[in-house]
Amino acid sequence: MFDMPSPTGAWSLRRLASEAGVLPKVARDAAAEGVIDQMVIVESDILLVRLYGALKRHVWPEERRPANKDQGLRLWEQIAIDTVRGATPEELGPATGLFIHQTGARLANGPGEYCTELFRLQDEPFYYAPIGKWFRELPSQRHYSERAAN
Repeated sequence: MFDMPSPTGAWSLRRLASEAGVLPKVARDAAAEGVIDQMVIVESDILLVRLYGALKRHVWPEERRPANKDQGLRLWEQIAIDTVRGATPEELGPATGLFIHQTGARLANGPGEYCTELFRLQDEPFYYAPIGKWFRELPSQRHYSERAAN
């Protein structure tokens, strides 16, 4: 994934969790499961931790998943995380969304791609994550937007 420049040592799991809007335990779990590298945290990890936190709570219809037993990353979770990890800033426009289903994930930009995904997934459950919106909420993007507005 892309890296946002930041001062050495500026990121901690606690700060990462705070920026992602999740509990610190979610960031620790993401590091433990290999979603992020706790030793080299970069700003873009905010997206991964935020997505990880949302996906870990998600249960598909008819899926049996005991709440008291961690079962590691499910395949579709890994695919979704890898899809976001592999995206470049140029691919993440304000309207970029991630359509996640039980067998994969796909980024969509704009109404045409949204309609295509909705049509393709019409008969199966899916989860939608507003990745482009989340990307624009990164600290460096907020500051960039503020500078561009002035």
